[in-house]
Amino acid sequence: MDFIDALAMPFSSDNVSVFYITVSIVVMLVVILVLYKTYRASLNVEARLAEFSSLTNNPFANRLKLIETNADEYRINKQALGPLARIIDEYCVFTTDVQGKITYANEKFLALSEYPLKDLIGKHQSITRTRNSGGADEEKIQKNISEEKVWHGELCNQSRSGKTYWVDAFVFPLSYLSEVDRGYIYFGTDITAIKQLNHQLLSEVKKKEEAISKVENMLLHSEKMASLGVISAGIAHEINTPLAYVSNNIRRLDENLEPLLLAVKVSRDMLGEDALTEKLQEIKPGLHKKELAYLLDDTPCLTRETSDGIERIKKIITDLKCFSHEGEDTFAAMDIHKCIESALNLARHETRHGIEVVRQFDDAAPLVMGSETQLSQVLVNLLVNASQALEGKGRITIATRALKDHFSIKVTDDGPGITPDVLENIFEPFFTTKSVGKGSGLGLAISQDIVKRHNGTISVASKPGVGTAFLIQLPLAKPLGVPAATPQELAP
Repeated sequence: MDFIDALAMPFSSDNVSVFYITVSIVVMLVVILVLYKTYRASLNVEARLAEFSSLTNNPFANRLKLIETNADEYRINKQALGPLARIIDEYCVFTTDVQGKITYANEKFLALSEYPLKDLIGKHQSITRTRNSGGADEEKIQKNISEEKVWHGELCNQSRSGKTYWVDAFVFPLSYLSEVDRGYIYFGTDITAIKQLNHQLLSEVKKKEEAISKVENMLLHSEKMASLGVISAGIAHEINTPLAYVSNNIRRLDENLEPLLLAVKVSRDMLGEDALTEKLQEIKPGLHKKELAYLLDDTPCLTRETSDGIERIKKIITDLKCFSHEGEDTFAAMDIHKCIESALNLARHETRHGIEVVRQFDDAAPLVMGSETQLSQVLVNLLVNASQALEGKGRITIATRALKDHFSIKVTDDGPGITPDVLENIFEPFFTTKSVGKGSGLGLAISQDIVKRHNGTISVASKPGVGTAFLIQLPLAKPLGVPAATPQELAP
């Protein structure tokens, strides 16, 4: 009869005896198993404690190891073992002697540092610090604990594999916990993930600040440009009035000088050069015949140079007025190809010597809404700049293309090109790479302003040693069903 059958039978005195015997055997087996596990656990505890004791004979360290080992092996509730057990269970912990040599490290710290226990015990605690850690924290820690004070802060450590990790740590003198043992206990929490998240957030904040700063600079630049327009209009108006009478006076002076110089030359021919010089020296000693000849030749040159200078000032004033939006023309439908031909005629003095001009016009001739005078000014400026870059030798290509709702004009030269640092400032007012007297730096700024007033765009691309291309796109008076331009349209 087996045990199941015995249970199924009605209870009798024999059955009861069998039942109790069976239960006793089961209980005995359980007790034996528990005792065996306890025996094995005690062997493990003894082995681990013996291994640890072979590494250090520090009493406090051995005490901590005893608590940790027993709690792990017997699965004892850490709360029942006192504050030291709770610290070992919840924090990364290690202890040092008064010289800073590690005497104990719990499993959490070993896992974080990636060091085996035998490689830490007896080593100075600086073995876990990163190479980039400064000495200031160490000095502050030593100062605090030497004065029997608690230190709290963040420690930057390095694992055995070289990974950096951060610990929010407390450092106590062991005198806080024991009247006999001397040394220090470090315990803390791994905050590496928090630090990494903070670093990412700081990076994002920095990017946002840079973006905000860029926008602020753009707004400031826009305000400066608006102020510059107002100032330009005022300067143009103030200079224009005195310039008008200076120009008139120079013209009158030139007209008056002509008969006076003629009278001197006739007198010299009638009296003879020596006789005239002798008479003049009586009035102004030191005026010899060479100086007289020089004055007769140089005076007309001076008036011509002065007139040229005044004309240049007038041109700058005109540009300033245009830059400040004064005197806007009425827009009307216009033939852009006719405007280009007009600009080529105006710039002929720059392109006639050694520069080949190639026209690549679209067969379609749609009308563009705008001012022929203003757009001619833009095109003349681009042609003149291209000619000056070529220095009398090279090719300028003007290509047009009718797009879906825009008309593109591309002016390309095969000159030396423009460097990136210059290219980014090329549309800035008063920015110029030309020598003094060669350019005012307003040409491209005004050109951009005119194109914007036509609801168009102007852009530039350049490769040093290859050439430069300016692309103007203007809205059509009547849109066409033609695909839009590709990004390659701008390539020089």
